[in-house]
Amino acid sequence: MIWQWRLAFVLFFFLCWCVLGLLAWAIAALASRGRGALLALPVALAAASAAGVLVPMFGQRDVTGFVISLGTATLGGAAGAIAGLAFHRRLRASQPAAMRPVVAHKLGSQRPLEPEPPASTSNPQPPAS
Repeated sequence: MIWQWRLAFVLFFFLCWCVLGLLAWAIAALASRGRGALLALPVALAAASAAGVLVPMFGQRDVTGFVISLGTATLGGAAGAIAGLAFHRRLRASQPAAMRPVVAHKLGSQRPLEPEPPASTSNPQPPAS
């Protein structure tokens, strides 16, 4: 077999493993409502590829090994996505919270509150006619 076909064969395996890692990442991203999902994507893909590569390295180089590597790539992608989301939460917790603006009106009203006039005046003005 020429080296180009071997390279295409290995790249096909990595494509399969990364697609399964992408599916695991997508489920984790939906579960976290997208918070930290962008940071978790490369972690999930790297973990899926690493988990998929471990199976042939331990001796399973036949069809059974390929099927097992697909399962380990899915589990590795899920673990990587969870680790990436946890890392994002840890980064967000270490940053100070943003200051919230002071609101000068009651909740639900459209206009700011107007200052109330003084309760009593010493010289009341008669209403203009």
